[in-house]
Amino acid sequence: MQLSIKQTQELQIVMSAQLRQAIELLQYSTQELEQYIREQELVNPLIELSEPTLKDHLQIPKMSSRHLDIMHLSTKCEKNVRDELFQQVRLTFSNEKDIQLLKHIIYHLDDNGYYEHSTQTSYNDLEIEKGIHLLQTIGPLGIGARNLKECLLLQTIYCHNSPAHAETVISNYLEELANKKWKQISKELDISLSDLQMIYLFIQSLQPKLSSLFYQELVHTTIPDIIVDIVDGGITFSLNDYYLPKVNIHADYFPYIKTHSSEKSYFKKHLTDYHWLVNSIEQRRNTMINIMKALIEKQKKFFLYGFDAMQPLTLREIADQIDVHESTVSRITTNKYVQTAFGTFELKELFTSKLSTANGHSVSQIKVKSLLSDYIKSENKAKPFSDQKIAEYFNSALGIEISRRTIAKYREDMNIPSSARRKINQFK
Repeated sequence: MQLSIKQTQELQIVMSAQLRQAIELLQYSTQELEQYIREQELVNPLIELSEPTLKDHLQIPKMSSRHLDIMHLSTKCEKNVRDELFQQVRLTFSNEKDIQLLKHIIYHLDDNGYYEHSTQTSYNDLEIEKGIHLLQTIGPLGIGARNLKECLLLQTIYCHNSPAHAETVISNYLEELANKKWKQISKELDISLSDLQMIYLFIQSLQPKLSSLFYQELVHTTIPDIIVDIVDGGITFSLNDYYLPKVNIHADYFPYIKTHSSEKSYFKKHLTDYHWLVNSIEQRRNTMINIMKALIEKQKKFFLYGFDAMQPLTLREIADQIDVHESTVSRITTNKYVQTAFGTFELKELFTSKLSTANGHSVSQIKVKSLLSDYIKSENKAKPFSDQKIAEYFNSALGIEISRRTIAKYREDMNIPSSARRKINQFK
């Protein structure tokens, strides 16, 4: 065996930290970019920010008579409800065995308020059931239930004005009730349809999940990143970034940067970071402008007439038009909001898949959903259209090639119930 040394040449692309950050910068909303710029001022002594002047504020994008549409979005923040419940247990009960049982149940509640059975527990089913009933005296009704049926039953049992036969219906006819098989239930229980309707309305008022107990909504505002307006029949747009501070080099450090003193090497990295930040912000801005120009060209009818006029469009089509990578378009359109004459929407919503039509053209998914919603609204509620009937209508009357499964998917996306559940004449 002979040892030898060989020299090979390989080409590797290494992504620098600055390149990764520049890519991330594309994805920032304008509000997030403002926060990032202010953070950079804290870590780079060369950066000095100047706030927008009154003149800058007067240059807010032209919006005709429309006002700036600030969106109020909500996020969920977890609350420490389990600790609060256990504190109430300590104040309410004196029996230490009951307290420990309730502690076990409380700290095994999932985020819907249901008890998650633990294989490690020494408690049997009867003890757990006892604890769940004890828990109803301090917690919201239904807390600690092991499934949906038990959750509804607990609320019914401990509710003083629950209608007669409600427990029986929940215990034995929940599926039939969901499918509105009123006559079958009323016949087997020997109750009138009006009584059954009261039970149905009562059950609808119950809470199937107690997730709102564990989370509270925090409302925050989202300012549109782009303003689109119609002026004299033409479409104009402006980036809504007038409130961003301007990034400058701190005047006190100019002498040190220009001299050849020993401090110059210290400032070299910070100066590089400063130039990178300014260039990255400008690159992000120019890319947004180019993408918006292409979007307005491709989705002109949408900006003029609304979602019903939305055209099929993909990220690749925009990327090819402005000669950038598809991932760049994806990053720029993520987490950005555009204000139009028809409301404020996430930029991603302007991209939609297409379906073929009989004449060889295509129609956007959003347009199909709009047509589907309108068609269902026009149906006879005593005989609602099935998904198959709707698919046949789209294929024959509208020339849109669509399957029953796709109709069902779109219907579920829009939270429209099935034909069986849309039928409303059962009590007549």
